[in-house]
Amino acid sequence: MHEIPNLKYKYGDLEPHFDEQTMRLHHTKHHQAYVDKLNAALEKYPDLAKKSVEELLKDLNNVPEDIRTAVRNHGGGHYNHSLFWEMLAPHSGDREPLLHEKTITLLDRAFV
Repeated sequence: MHEIPNLKYKYGDLEPHFDEQTMRLHHTKHHQAYVDKLNAALEKYPDLAKKSVEELLKDLNNVPEDIRTAVRNHGGGHYNHSLFWEMLAPHSGDREPLLHEKTITLLDRAFV
């Protein structure tokens, strides 16, 4: 059975970039919906339900046609969200910034 991952940070740790309410909603509702629908699609195929989402998506042509679209869409949503959560991290003064300050300033001017 697939599950949403536990986060390595609290929902409010990414403020002011992502507010706590948005993070909680996106993790517990949106991502959970992808997982619930993926698990529902796999219910009648217990052998497939044991596979990781990566295995399912890599071998999508061997997923039965009646659930292939659901596995692709909901499995893909689950995988993408899991990757998204993994890539996020609260600011830490101990790390080298991923972007140069000038790049951040330009992005802020263009999109904020």
